Amino acid sequence: MYRFPSLLSHRLRFLCHFLSVLLAGVASWMMGCTDDVLPPYHPELVVEGWIEEGGFPIVIVTQTIPLNGEYQDKASLADHIIQWATVSVSDGQDTVVLTGKVDKGYFPPFIYTTSKMRGERGKTYHLKVEYADFCATAVTRIPPPPAVEQFVVEPVPDLDTLYRVRALLNDPPAEKNYYQLFCRTGGHSRQFLAAYLGSIDDAILDGPTWLNISRGHQLGIIQQYTPYFFHGDTVSVKVAQISEEAYHFWDSYTKIVAEGNNLMWSSFKSLPSNITGGKGYWSGMGSVTDYFVISR
Repeated sequence: MYRFPSLLSHRLRFLCHFLSVLLAGVASWMMGCTDDVLPPYHPELVVEGWIEEGGFPIVIVTQTIPLNGEYQDKASLADHIIQWATVSVSDGQDTVVLTGKVDKGYFPPFIYTTSKMRGERGKTYHLKVEYADFCATAVTRIPPPPAVEQFVVEPVPDLDTLYRVRALLNDPPAEKNYYQLFCRTGGHSRQFLAAYLGSIDDAILDGPTWLNISRGHQLGIIQQYTPYFFHGDTVSVKVAQISEEAYHFWDSYTKIVAEGNNLMWSSFKSLPSNITGGKGYWSGMGSVTDYFVISR
């Protein structure tokens, strides 16, 4: 059953958007590069969108940022948020134009959404984003929610000051399924971060399986990272069934985030995308969500 998640603490920096930006130490490395090493810059639309069973469509639209030798801080990202696009979603019968609005519960803090359409299991949804000379389109379907039998919070073995969240997932053996784990901490953000290395191809599952749902790792945040949680944390977790295309996007994204911890081996390759005419993703999700306050 879908529980509207005040969506995706993480500030899902717009994914491809953030992958285009060199922040902090990466920026300092780039300043040592000459411009002739960098490819020519051609702006593209970056679309991050999702629709869940029972939920409203959410779409964030930005523009790629040029790679150059100049330092770019997070404040400069505001210049690349697109606030005047025409964004529409169709379920094959009805087409709804989404309304753009400032929402500080997301990052970037501007979304397109509507209350006139809710996601339905099994339906296919067509997305269209038009802005200036750009036109990006994508198609997705909402799969059934995963069979999550329970969530548990427990101390990390040998680290009793830290806690982990696990989900017991019962994957149907006769079906081919893909899953993505999400996590949110705190009560200010309405977005879920992709859980650290939380993209799952059911080829690795064998019947009921316990999955660790790790804290999301946000690009551009220079601080010590732990996949675990602390006493007093307010945690929301989500297990979503997704399409194969969405799986490849999230799997590549989370691996790039993991590699991004090492400034010598950070990856700047393009992510897989199901967006025609742009970058990013449009994903239907069937999901199960739960909420905890970590306590001893």
